[in-house]
Amino acid sequence: MDRIVIESTNLPRWLRVAFVDEDGQVFLPCGAFGNETLALLCLGADGVPFVRDGKHIYAPASWLAELHPRLVDAIQTIAGNITRRLTAGEAVCAAT
Repeated sequence: MDRIVIESTNLPRWLRVAFVDEDGQVFLPCGAFGNETLALLCLGADGVPFVRDGKHIYAPASWLAELHPRLVDAIQTIAGNITRRLTAGEAVCAAT
């Protein structure tokens, strides 16, 4: 699994982190969409894989999109940009 950090000075680091697994699935920070504790409980109940990084939980973008249908376009855009930039090797994203 690759850990990606988006370069920016405007957002906290945990909010600029994403993960991409071997299958290309993008994991985004649950805290950007609501309560991380509740998200963790729902992930466990749904049997969905997640990533814990420090104090934060990251969930698959596809799962977050199902949970937040009004944000589907934004979630898909963010995940798509991460995938596209990672594939293109752009310097905007740096694996750490």
